[in-house]
Parts: sequence; C-alpha cells; structure tokens
Amino acid sequence: MPQPMNRLLLLAATLLLLSCGGGAAPLTSAARVGAPSHLGANLQRITDWSFTPVYVDLMYQARKFGSAKTPWDEAEVLGSDGWPVGDFGVVLLVGASKYAGNAGSYSLSFEGQAKVAAVASSAKVIELRYDASRKRSSAQVLMPANEDQLMLAFTETGPGIKNVQLIRPGYDADNAPLFTSVFLEHIKRFKTLRFMEWLRTNNNPVSTWQSRVAPQTTHFASRSGVPWEHVIALANQNGHDIWINIPIAADDDYVLQLARLLKQTLNADAKVYVEYSNEIWNGGFEQYNTNRAMAIAQVQANPASVLAYDGKTTAALLAVRRVALRLKEFSDIFRSVYGEGAMFSTIRPVLGFQVVQYMSAKYGLDFIDAVYGSPSRYFYAIAGAPYFDLGEQQTVDGLSTEQVLQAMDTSIKRASIVPLLEADLALASWYGLKFLAYEGGPATFGPGSLAAKKAANLDPRMHDLCVDHLRRWYQQGGDMLMWFMAGAGNWDTRYGAWELTTDLSLPATSKIRCMDTVLAAPPPSASGRNQIPGSFDALAFVGNPAPYSAASVSRVRHLHPGAGLDYLVQAPASGDYALVIRAEARQSGNALEVAVNAKVVMPSFELVKTGWGNPTDNAPISVPLKQGFNTLRLTTRSENQGFILSSLSIR
Repeated sequence: MPQPMNRLLLLAATLLLLSCGGGAAPLTSAARVGAPSHLGANLQRITDWSFTPVYVDLMYQARKFGSAKTPWDEAEVLGSDGWPVGDFGVVLLVGASKYAGNAGSYSLSFEGQAKVAAVASSAKVIELRYDASRKRSSAQVLMPANEDQLMLAFTETGPGIKNVQLIRPGYDADNAPLFTSVFLEHIKRFKTLRFMEWLRTNNNPVSTWQSRVAPQTTHFASRSGVPWEHVIALANQNGHDIWINIPIAADDDYVLQLARLLKQTLNADAKVYVEYSNEIWNGGFEQYNTNRAMAIAQVQANPASVLAYDGKTTAALLAVRRVALRLKEFSDIFRSVYGEGAMFSTIRPVLGFQVVQYMSAKYGLDFIDAVYGSPSRYFYAIAGAPYFDLGEQQTVDGLSTEQVLQAMDTSIKRASIVPLLEADLALASWYGLKFLAYEGGPATFGPGSLAAKKAANLDPRMHDLCVDHLRRWYQQGGDMLMWFMAGAGNWDTRYGAWELTTDLSLPATSKIRCMDTVLAAPPPSASGRNQIPGSFDALAFVGNPAPYSAASVSRVRHLHPGAGLDYLVQAPASGDYALVIRAEARQSGNALEVAVNAKVVMPSFELVKTGWGNPTDNAPISVPLKQGFNTLRLTTRSENQGFILSSLSIR
C-alpha cells in the first residue's frame, strides 16, 4: 500500500489541482457552479460537535490535544512541530448520533508507533499495524450507529506521533479528498460563500501573517480558524465566489500576503468580497473594544491623525472612522496586487454596519469622502444584517409553534412598514455603492420555547416566511443577501436554529426549499415609493413612512439653515431630469442647496415669494439621475421668515 501524503503535501496537491483544473490553465467559468448571485450563504464554524460533515479527515475538526485518559482537557504538551511530545488523547466527534453518516469504519493512520483505544466511547480500534519500513501505523476505527462521541487515546507513543489522519467511511484513505461529497453537494446551490465563522473572525487575536493558521497547523478548528488555503481549495473545487473577513488586528503585511495568496491560487474568475472583521459596531465582540482602543491610541500618538481631521475626537466617532479607514487601506493593498482593472469586478471591499443604525456606516463614509474623496473609489458596497425574529416574544417561554410563526410573520411585515432599509439604501445610493446583506434569515436565538422554535423552523410554513422575507428584501432595493447559515445544526439549544437543516441527509427542509425556490427565479424588481417620472409628497423623505406623523409635518415646515431632507427616488433610465419644487415662502431670501448622489447640482436655489397658503411651483432644476435608485438631498442655505415644502416633481 503506498504511503499516504502528509497533510501539507495533500493540501498543496489539492490547491494545485483545483486552481489549475488538473492541467495548466485555471478553471473556466463553464466549470463553476451555476447558482445565481443574488443569494449566498454563510458557512458555520468548524468544530467536533458540528452537525455538518465538512472534512473527510476528522483531524481537521478535532480539538486541541489532551491527556490520554481525559482528551477533553486539551492539556497535552506540544512540540515545536505542533504534535504531542508524549502520550495524548484527542476529541474528534461529539453529538455524532444526532445526525446521519457517522457510523462505519474509519481509516486511522499516523507516523510512529503507539497503542490506540477509544475513550468514553463504544467505538473499537481494530487491525492496528505498524509498518517499520514506512514508520507508519494504521488501523480501523469502528463507530457504532448509536454512539454519540469519538475520542481516541494514544499511549506508549515512544518518540512521538505525527501526521495523524482519520478518514471517514466510504473514502479512499490513500487518496482522500479534502471535503465530503455531502457537504459539497449541499453548498453548490450558492454562488457566494461567507467564511466569517470558518475563519473564527469574532475575537480573533491574529495580527501577523506569521501567526496565522498555516496549512500544516494541527487541530486548527480549535485555534484561529481554518487556513486560507482551505477557503481557496473549497472555492476552486466548487467554483464559488468568496466573502472573506480579515482579523481586526491584522497588519498591512498580513493583508498584502493574503492578497498575493489569493491572486496566485484562487480561480481567476472568482469574486472576492473583502470585509474588515465582523460587526465591529457590536459591543458583544472583542473586536469592538480592539478597534476602539486602536482608534483612540492612533489619535493620542498623533493628534494630526486623519481620524481627527475636523478636530472631533469623541471615541465613538473615531472608532467608526477607523473601520472605514482600515477598509480603505485594505482596498489600496488589494489594488496594488490585483491592479486597477480588478477593483469591484473581482475585488469587492464591503463596509459592514448595523441595519437599524445606519449612522454607523454614514459617519465612516462621510469621513472617507471628506479626506480621500468618493468612497466609491475604495468600496464596492455597504452591508447589514436584516434578520426577522420573534420581537418582544424572543425569549418568552410557553409559546406554541403557531405563535412563533405568527411572531416571525409580524417581524417580516414590520420591516416593510417601518422602512429602516430605505435609509440604508439612500446612504448607499448617495455614495454610489451597492447595498448587500452580510447575514439574514430567521433568528430564534435565546432561551424560551425551544421546542416550538425548532418545530417552527421545520414547519412547512417556514418556507413561505423565508421566501417572503427575501422577496421584501429585494423589492426594497437590497442586492445580494448572505443567508445565515448553510449546513446542519442542533436546534435544541438556546443558541438558535440558524442552519438550513438538522441533518444533511434531510435535503428538503422548509429552509432548504426556500433557498431553492428563491434561487430558481430572478429576484423581484425593486420598487421604491418615489418613482419617477412623477410627483411625490414632500413628506415622503427617507425614513418617514405613511401615515405621516405630526413631527414629520413640522419638519418640512421648519428647515432652518444647515438642516436638510433626503429623498430616495427611482429612475427608469439614466439621464437629465427636471426637478420642480412646490413650496410656500412668505418672503424672498429662502434658498436651498440641491444635491444628487453626493454631487451639488445647485448651490443656492431661491424659492419664489408666495405668501402663506399659496404653494407654488418653482422653476425647474436640471438633475442628473442614474438608472435605479438615487438620493436627492435638499439643504437649507438661507432662511427669511421660513418656508413650507409641499411636493416634488421629477420628469
């Protein structure tokens, strides 16, 4: 029997094969998955307790090495090569009986000689042999169908054990692929995959390229995420576009080396969405504190820092600006590696923000615009996470399945009635960016009514809720949405039923059927409320839903100097249009600045004197609009006894 390749050689061969299609040329577009691009998915974290069998070799999902008798303590001393220096144990599978495909005979092999036995498991190690000529041992590990976990103890190890492999049943141990066929089949429906969880982005401490998880690293599932080479190998094998998350503390050299690696080994036609960390606005993650501290330190070390270009030094503002600055710097680095022509066609930097608080993106974009010029020079899109949930009943106990489904339906409908997304889309269109979703879907996170939450996710009606959620997202102007998340998971805990199924052997769950329904047809056309050519009420400004409140009526009557309103308008085609403002002005001297998509088209436009109670059309103003959504901004420049906006007409 030929000697199996070690982990590093196997991965190198896999990367070469997958990036070259088995020959000298990169994979062509014809070899790529044919999934539409409007719906992608997040991949879940690699762990021994995951219900998604990603790797053929279980060592890739193992925990850190532990003691031989108690492998779960992860306390074994490692040598400089990352392998134990003496006897050790390892946790490989937990919760295995809860999903199909884990029973059978696993092929075990390792460099060196040792006794091997199962720990806290009914699994059996048989046919253990040592080949002295190859200095390699092999065995079969029999996993019963009803066994919940697999842990192995290696004792009498002599000089030490290295290059352990445990190959799943049904695969050739001498020529095992990197990923399981059931996993590849499940994810091939998605064109784009987001690797935030794979890369252990949240609370990730890695700062240098030398300290990253390398392909030869052992038990990397317990460290700082999978190697970048595995991300590339998966993308190359199935032909995916990738959405990557760069660690919060990564230095410039880290980003440069990553860009070079992607340029050299990733399929040339793969798109790369680049995001800085994950949810840096979220105080629940360590990256929030890290970024905030870095922003403060940068200004303290250099009071002339661009972060404080306007003299403002509040910590919250500096932190938001630093996120945008760092992503801009990433964009510059990728541009230096890929070239100008690849920006936004191949390399797509994305600024993440909180959907319900668009200011977390606005302050960053305004900063980039003021200091470096248009953000569209550096960024491809902004992105939020439009989930639907149970609202005030999120953690209530005693709910029925019907009540859970009804609460979720209410959440979906409320998102349309209260147009939070309109403000996000207006910000994106103002700066010429796309509006994406880095995550989205049903959120059942939290304690309370766990059985009902699980039943609701399995209920046939969940298909319709998910389809409705996605349909409304696209209709409100959202672009690609990255579902959270693909794969199978345990839905019996307080941590949420995020995944598409509880078992990849169940390929027709409600959420999987939703994915296939939405992917089977083009997304519905976006439909904004201020469509042109036509007229609309001056009260139809961004974030002000009908029926209009008394406060919003007062707002259009009291636009003092410096105050303004944004209007999201949808044009059928690009071109020059005529804007007519209908208003009441008691006296002369009331002037507005008119801007469209971050460009001033009329610095000072004086409204005609009409007197109160006599709304009148003003002279037309030529405004250039692009096809689709545009953001029109009216800002008061001077005021003389006030004016009242009535309506706007664009033809």
